[in-house]
Order: sequence, then C-alpha cells, then structure tokens
Amino acid sequence: MTIIVDLSVLELPATGVAKVVTGLYGAVARDFPGIQLRGVHRRTLVSNPPEGMRSERIGRYLGANLWRRFAIPSAARRTGNAVLHFPWNGGVPGLPPTVCVVTTMHDVLPLTIPGYFSSDEMEHRYRRERQSDIDRSTLVITDSEFSKREIMRHLRVQREPVVIPCATSIAEYAPDHRPAEKKYFLYVGGLDSRKSVDSLLRVFYQLFADGSLRSRLVVAGSSRHAPQALVALLGEGLRRGCVELTGYVDDRELARLYAGAIALVYPSQYEGFGMPPLEAMTIGCPVIASRMSSIPEVCGDAAFYVDPWSERGLGEALQIFERDNDLRQRFGSDGRTRAAAFSWGRAAGTFVRLLRECTTEFR
Repeated sequence: MTIIVDLSVLELPATGVAKVVTGLYGAVARDFPGIQLRGVHRRTLVSNPPEGMRSERIGRYLGANLWRRFAIPSAARRTGNAVLHFPWNGGVPGLPPTVCVVTTMHDVLPLTIPGYFSSDEMEHRYRRERQSDIDRSTLVITDSEFSKREIMRHLRVQREPVVIPCATSIAEYAPDHRPAEKKYFLYVGGLDSRKSVDSLLRVFYQLFADGSLRSRLVVAGSSRHAPQALVALLGEGLRRGCVELTGYVDDRELARLYAGAIALVYPSQYEGFGMPPLEAMTIGCPVIASRMSSIPEVCGDAAFYVDPWSERGLGEALQIFERDNDLRQRFGSDGRTRAAAFSWGRAAGTFVRLLRECTTEFR
C-alpha cells in the first residue's frame, strides 16, 4: 500500500494538526514498514516530515487552489492504486471515483460556535466546502466523539466518521529535573475568543492585585491573530509584571514549561480534541479545564473542572492549586495515568486497518 499525504500543514510552524500528522505517520512508518509513505507539498516545509516518509515538493509555481486541483491528482495518477490522505480539515479536490480518498476532519467548530461567522454568506461558503470534502471522501476520520456528533449534526454523511483519538509525543522531551517550587500557572494554545483567555486574565489580574495570588501566568501561544481587546489585556499583564508571553515554543521548551507549572489552565469552551491538556497530563502537570465539548473525553476524571463562564469559580481554582501541594500531586499523578490511554501506536493500528478496508472496496 502507498499513502500519499497532503503535507501543506507542515509548511507552517508545528500546530496541533502538524503534531497529529507527524505523530500518526511516525507510528505507521515504525509499525508497518511495508507501507510506502509519500508526502507532497507546494512550499518549503517549516516542520520536518515524520521519519520514514519520503516528501516531495511538487507544483511549486502553482497557487494554493490550483495546486490542490491539479498537482495532487497528478501525483495520484503517477503512483496508481494509492490512498490519498488530506489530514487538515479537508481541501479535497475532484478525483476519479476509483481513488480511495481519506479526509481527517478534526472539527467543524465554525458551525458549532454561536456567532462565529460575520455573515450568512461566509457560513454558507464554509458549509458548502466541508460538505464537498465529505462527498469526495471515501472515509472521514475525526478526533473525538464530540467532533463526530457535530459533523453529523451539521453535514450530510453517507458513512459515519470514524473516531481515532490523538496522542502526543511530548514525553520524549520531558526534562529530567523538575523544579520543586512552582511559581507560575500556564496557558497553552490559541488566543481566539472561544478559549476564554480574556476571562482568565481578568481573574488573574484581580487576584494578583489584591494579594490572593503570588504566582505569574505564562501564556504560550502566538498573539498574532488575537482580538485587539485581548492584546490589550495581555499588554496590561506585561506592564504589571504578572504575565509572561512566550509566543510559539517548540515541544522541548513546552515540556519544560509543563514540568515547572503549578497547573495548566485551559478554560476553553469549544475544542475538537484539546491537545494541551493531554500534553500536560503526559508530563505530570495538573490540569484545570472546562467540562466542555471534547475536553472531558481527553481528561476523564483527571482534570479539575471549572465553569468557563464563572470567573469566581476559576479564581477559586487558581487559589486552591497555588497553595495545595497535595492536590497538585494527586492531579499530576492521575493525569499521567489518564494520558497513558492515548497512544500513537494504537492510533496507527486503527488507521491502517481502516485504510486496508477502504482499499479493498476498490478491488
């Protein structure tokens, strides 16, 4: 079997989707050496392809849309009998009906989050594009039962999406030395409004100002696309000296941040999976999170849950975790146990089984 993978996501710094691609295919290459892995891309890769995958830059002079319409189908024709995998929420071009097309649709959060679109036209366009991706796919994979339900609620499916939970490879970067004294809380992820980072910052500033908290808040994530109001809040925290903004960090630095944190604070309202809580639990960092969307699927009983709309509840959680070392140790230990249930090896085994079933239909 040959799998051709659209590696466009690796043309950018290592986002959560890029981590999924490299983790999954690294395990496929390790556990199924007879499968040929070929990644195709248009621009120079910023992130390394998974070990065991041959990458090829094709159609470099084409625009993004033309590249998908012509370069990828051309690669499929030259290879013959290959599975085509689009791992980045769609973008599936028209392909012959004899090609086995697999799409990973991590979520349809734009259709789930109220008020996400600024116009009906934008919503209709997004819906049409995702419906086209499904219609052109032999198999749709998603990350969580929550995302599966939302895909089936908002779009027409002939075959139910299959859930393959994500995993993480961050354990290989876990530092040998863990600071005995924890001096900061940690937030990791995007800074769009669904993440409730604005509420976290307001609560943190109030508690820091009246002396109820002594710790800093480290925010690991790019503020490039953050709303202006949130950028202003971050600036206020920087001026007060209680917030540190790291920007994007690689997995080695991220593992160090998890290891030294009092807790990861993740009050997000909507997640298709939620990679930061899984990464934190893997390193043994306690998790304070909202019981929303897919997050309970990832964290189970190993997270301390808060209401993302209750700033009082979030503030109480921060104060409890700052002063209660036994609580931190318990949730850190429970998190490690929970994280062990997520494995790229198991994900790869399920993935390959599905692909073999998929290709059998074309024989």
